[in-house]
Amino acid sequence: MAKIAKQDVEKDVAVCYILEGEDGKVLGYFTLSSGSIPKEEIPEKESKKLPRYLDIPFAVIGRLAVDKKYQGRKLGDYLLVEALGEILKVAEVLGIAGVFVDPIDESAVNYYEKFGFIKLNSSDRMFLPIATIRALLKD
Repeated sequence: MAKIAKQDVEKDVAVCYILEGEDGKVLGYFTLSSGSIPKEEIPEKESKKLPRYLDIPFAVIGRLAVDKKYQGRKLGDYLLVEALGEILKVAEVLGIAGVFVDPIDESAVNYYEKFGFIKLNSSDRMFLPIATIRALLKD
C-alpha cells in the first residue's frame, strides 16, 4: 500500500481495499472516503435532479492503483467495479449522490469516462451519479 494511502487509513480518513495475489503480494488497491461537492460544480443536467443543498454528499475514490508489473490485465477495471459495489452498500445506509474521483492525468480522465464519469464544471474532478452506478452493476 502506498505511503499516503497508509497514512490516510491510520488517520481514519479513508478505508483501503487491497487486491492480493496468491502469494500475498499486493496487486492493486483502492481507497474510499466521504466527501461533498458544491452543487454549482455539478453540470446542470445532473444538478437539477438533486435537492437544493449547497453541498451534495458523495463517496470518494481517493486512490486506485495497480502494481506496474500487473498493469494491462484489467485489474484496474476489477478494482473500480469493486469500489462501486462497496459504494452501493454505503448508499443503502447513508445518503450519497454518487462518487467522485480526481484523475491524475488525461489518461485517467479517458479511463473514467469509459465508465460514464462526468467532469465537473470548473475542475478536473469527475463524478458518477448513484443511479449510473446502480445501472452499471445491475447484472
